[in-house]
Amino acid sequence: MKQFIAELLGLQGWIIYRVKIESDRIDVYAGRPREEASCPSCQTLTRRVHDRSREWRPKLHTRCNGLPVYLWVRPRRFKCPNCGKVFTERFPGIRPRARRTERAEADWLENLKDRSFRRAAEVVRTSPGTLRRLLLKQVTNQVNIEEALKDLPALALSIDEHSFRGQDMMITITCVWPERRLIAILPDDRLKTLEKFLKELPVSVRRRIKAVCIDFKDGWRKLIKRVLPGVPVVVDHFHALKDANRRVDEARLIEQQVTGQRIPRWPLVKNEEDLTERQAAQLAMIRRRYRNVAHFHWAKEQLRDVYRASCRKEAELILDRLIFNTREASDVLRWFNGGERFVAGGKRFSPITTGELPTVTPRVSILRSSSSSG
Repeated sequence: MKQFIAELLGLQGWIIYRVKIESDRIDVYAGRPREEASCPSCQTLTRRVHDRSREWRPKLHTRCNGLPVYLWVRPRRFKCPNCGKVFTERFPGIRPRARRTERAEADWLENLKDRSFRRAAEVVRTSPGTLRRLLLKQVTNQVNIEEALKDLPALALSIDEHSFRGQDMMITITCVWPERRLIAILPDDRLKTLEKFLKELPVSVRRRIKAVCIDFKDGWRKLIKRVLPGVPVVVDHFHALKDANRRVDEARLIEQQVTGQRIPRWPLVKNEEDLTERQAAQLAMIRRRYRNVAHFHWAKEQLRDVYRASCRKEAELILDRLIFNTREASDVLRWFNGGERFVAGGKRFSPITTGELPTVTPRVSILRSSSSSG
């Protein structure tokens, strides 16, 4: 019976002393049959037991029938005959001073595969922060980037930031062309952390980078230009249009406050080809009555056309037309104030979750208020 319990709980090679089943938990008291231990200082094997812990120590091990299973151990202390050091024996699958076994941690991470941190924490009855720290421990060893990308003659990188419940920003580095591959997760969004990663890229990889896709962060753009000179930097489709929709909505709210008339939002931020008949009629009304809002919407749709262009030349023509038609519209020019706002035109690499990239060799068009004003 005890052998069956050991196999069921993954405790082969352990001695099961007793099992105690409570209403809210299962306690398994176990120990190791080995009579010797290796000194951590000089690696000498010894059978000399100095003493044994008087108290049993619980370690969360797994779950069975919805109940947590705790492994109770009572470690021995050995004395090395060579160096005289007294040390505590170590159990397989349990780190020193850990309150749970490696199997318990593996079960926790398994719950993260299809759940959020918060939901997984509720299932395993711990905190989201504990799960996050556990996950970060598992990914501290970075991927061998040179080995992971050795089969790609050319590549494009995407740099994006993510947050954990609105805090603790992280940066993901992803190869998005010709194949999508996540190659690194940086622990924070500091420029120094990103700079360190880019500088440590193997020379063979840096030579093959044909473009880097980012959002509107000017600090990132300047850093990439400095660390990877000559590599085009482009703003991805998602962030460019997200910013454009935000500007359109700001213009709508201002016009709505001035006129006192409600202006519907969805006809302005939704793709024009996806509008319902009712929304299309509302958009036509907005174009007739609210010229300033209509101008913002037109500029947003022009940016969409830049990314949908079939070639770089067509994208450049659309972008030049956009700049020419906004020269006299000071409100629209504010899109590009407060730092360089840039988009790139041309064919897309491939659709990706954070946007769509232009051609491998795009011409990055810097939109400045100074250039627009002539």
